[in-house]
Amino acid sequence: MLRPVFLAACALGIAGVSAARATEQFVGRWAMSTQVCASHGGDSAMSAALVATDTSLSWFEGTCRIGKMYKAKAVYVQAHCGSKDVSVTLDATGDRMRVTWGHAKAEELKRCN
Repeated sequence: MLRPVFLAACALGIAGVSAARATEQFVGRWAMSTQVCASHGGDSAMSAALVATDTSLSWFEGTCRIGKMYKAKAVYVQAHCGSKDVSVTLDATGDRMRVTWGHAKAEELKRCN
């Protein structure tokens, strides 16, 4: 009698653990300056905030869905941006993140509060 109850309790415990996910370090709002943190839109890395979720990236280049993702020291993303795919590197350490979008030079961003 106790065995089915024990197995059910174990199954619920495992389901609870797998449902709890840690937030990725790159998730959040990032910008070059605090003035840009509060802005919406922009047409360059200097004038637009990067907004990252677990499933998307939105920056001056547009909004992209995260496809493949490889994690090492940095996170390497294959972003699907409409009809084109873009390779993005997100190297977050504390409140700073180095972003390489496509073949553009890397940009240093700060986490917005």
